[in-house]
Amino acid sequence: MEIHFRFKNLVKLFDFLKLKSLISNRYYDYKAKKVIETVDYKIIGACKQCGQCCKKIFSTNLYYKGEFDLMQKDYPEFKRFEILGISEQKKLVFWCKMLGEDNKCSDYENRLDLCKKYPFEKVNKGRLFNNCGFKKIPVKEFSEYLKD
Repeated sequence: MEIHFRFKNLVKLFDFLKLKSLISNRYYDYKAKKVIETVDYKIIGACKQCGQCCKKIFSTNLYYKGEFDLMQKDYPEFKRFEILGISEQKKLVFWCKMLGEDNKCSDYENRLDLCKKYPFEKVNKGRLFNNCGFKKIPVKEFSEYLKD
């Protein structure tokens, strides 16, 4: 009898712990949704004319050569780009054929808006090239993301 009683209490304890765990997980899921935000950056600095941004252009939504070919057909101004490879995220990476040996654009007057606006405030995962003259800094401090 005593063993049976202990077993029932143990079952009740496990049921309670499962319920507590479920409630805790739901609570932390709820809190996580409040904390998780896209980190916005502001860009400071100036271009050093190193040409790295023209030697490796990361696409945001192109995965296949066929997509790239269609884009070049619809937008002939993109014929200045050639496929360099594939990124870790399996997206296409390009380079610009207009980049001169001096790391300057040989068609500077007619460069695309993409080039004029680099670097974008929404930088690819917050990364810039190592020797780039631009720096990114978060708009908000980390501690501000943790506040309710």
